[in-house]
Amino acid sequence: MNQDKHAGNVILLRTASITLLLGLVLAWCLVMTRGMKIPYMLNLFASTENLLSGHLDYLMMTMLLLGFYASKISLPKFVLWPMALGSIGNPTAFLVLAIAPKIHSLPYMLFLYTTLSLTTFGFGMAAIKIFRYSLK
Repeated sequence: MNQDKHAGNVILLRTASITLLLGLVLAWCLVMTRGMKIPYMLNLFASTENLLSGHLDYLMMTMLLLGFYASKISLPKFVLWPMALGSIGNPTAFLVLAIAPKIHSLPYMLFLYTTLSLTTFGFGMAAIKIFRYSLK
């Protein structure tokens, strides 16, 4: 049988690469704001607390994605895509707050709750499917 070497989960690996790269970019943004206190960067990122949260969230999503990918348990696309989109969307919500901390507009709130829902559904279903797989 010719089986996919990624167990069909290449979406997780690609998304993890993107979230890791974004986390690394934000690490440098933190160096330039909290460490070097570059005025332009401090003006760009009004909330370094949210910048730090976004940075850590991108790294956390990277670890979760790589962990699920490493299990080599095939997950359906209706689970993979919410995991991928949520892994990029959730930390991006922090990044938006780092730039505009007082934003609480309807479009932002819709984005926030959509990405939270996608992430919860995707990772929740993945956890259930892997747990069920472990019982076989």
